[in-house]
Amino acid sequence: MKTRIISAAVLLPVAIIAIILGGWPFTLLITVAVLLAGMEYTQLVCRKGYEVSPVWTWLITLIWLADARWALGEALMLGLALLTLLISGWQVLRRSKVDPTASWALSLAGGLYLGMGGAYLLKLRLGVDGLWWVLTAIPAVWLADSMAYFVGRRYGRHKMIPAVSPGKSWEGYVAGVVSGVLTGALLGLLWPRLAATALTLNWWRGMVVGGILAAIAPLGDFFVSVIKREVGVKDSGNLIPGHGGAFDRIDSLLWTGVLTWALLKLLL
Repeated sequence: MKTRIISAAVLLPVAIIAIILGGWPFTLLITVAVLLAGMEYTQLVCRKGYEVSPVWTWLITLIWLADARWALGEALMLGLALLTLLISGWQVLRRSKVDPTASWALSLAGGLYLGMGGAYLLKLRLGVDGLWWVLTAIPAVWLADSMAYFVGRRYGRHKMIPAVSPGKSWEGYVAGVVSGVLTGALLGLLWPRLAATALTLNWWRGMVVGGILAAIAPLGDFFVSVIKREVGVKDSGNLIPGHGGAFDRIDSLLWTGVLTWALLKLLL
């Protein structure tokens, strides 16, 4: 527990500063996080004998991030199409003896999943009131996750999906959702009072975003747990003491950008 708190105390200020600065600092933060997660992802699936290169995962991820930063348009589709062909040819030339079709699909899926998740976090920060929506969505998810963890450890009796993540309980989940609702509402009320530019935020929009994120984003955590269970490991890596790997830390955030962007399209 002590190691977990120390790691969070070191990484949290870095993340907050990058979010506030936006631009290249935030882009660099997201890029480094998803590329590290991509390395861990390929290491995980290779434990089952699949032949997946991190290079392909990284290239697909970087195309998505570049599109979020510069709106590539047709270049995004062409880049993804060319990479799909290259990965297909690579699998043929490697003459893999272990499920080459699965290796091909996993190469594409990893880059797609990580790339889209990271890209929508960038798009959200670059969008209308991007700073304030990122400072509403991400804290709502972080605090919901922390509340679910602490309440689940203390009061958790009814397991959610024990075969996938035995530590997650319904009690912790409900506490997390309540935390998300309250955090979203409070931040949606606070930011417009501190910044006259936060025109699209209010308490009820913050409440809706925070509550829905707290309710749905944990599926990102469960999904990474499914992968880890399948290959027989507890953490995606050991990069962050007390927290596991980068993939472990951004699992819910990969859903946060996409969900928040979609919700804002409906609410604004």
